Amino acid sequence: MKKRLRPLPVRVRLALSLLLLVLSFFLVWFCTGWAWPTRELAYRALETAYGFGPGEIVAQGEVTFEEGYSNRYTNRPSAWMIGRSGDFFAAAVLEQTPGPLWRRSTPLYYSFQVLTPTEETPLAATLLAQADGPSRLFDGQWLNGDTEYLWAICALDPAIVRVELTMNYTYRLVVGDGYSDPMESDPVTAQAQPVAEGVWLARVRLPDPLEGRSGGYSANHSLRGYDAAGALVYDSGLS
Repeated sequence: MKKRLRPLPVRVRLALSLLLLVLSFFLVWFCTGWAWPTRELAYRALETAYGFGPGEIVAQGEVTFEEGYSNRYTNRPSAWMIGRSGDFFAAAVLEQTPGPLWRRSTPLYYSFQVLTPTEETPLAATLLAQADGPSRLFDGQWLNGDTEYLWAICALDPAIVRVELTMNYTYRLVVGDGYSDPMESDPVTAQAQPVAEGVWLARVRLPDPLEGRSGGYSANHSLRGYDAAGALVYDSGLS
């Protein structure tokens, strides 16, 4: 006669059930992209992952653009957060998952950036998000819309009370089997808006330099800081 398997003890079954429950929880959490119930907790998780802080969250807000402009990297609600630990700043971009959970923005480059202004370079900046504007009809041809860039700028020097950010494009056009010499588009300057002590946000909108022609381009930016009397304290130059 076949021997019947003896049932596992109650304690073993409870332990296995608990283990399965924990594994199921982590599986669901993994499927959400390691999302957290609040964006503050998601930011703290990024601090730990990048070895930053723990710092003080000094400013935060929604990532928004005008109607007709679409965030290039996500169509979900997203937010920016700025933290500070000593002389270091950190800028994070978080997006909301379907439901009330928050996780880091999909493009890793923008999800968490540590900014380190110094005496030599008292302004430091990082790109938080960018959005593409609607296409426009010009001379019977559809052209790409403007691109809007959202930047976070940080400073340690208390003398800097006003900040400007300038952007332009370096571009080349397709000529025959090659490219033209590099050309510079007209620069556009924006006044940054203060959001906390030593922290500003700046929005710059640039038109497509190609104007429907074939070619390629890359963006440049520069930072300028001024004191209360309007004197220039720092100019990074376009790069």
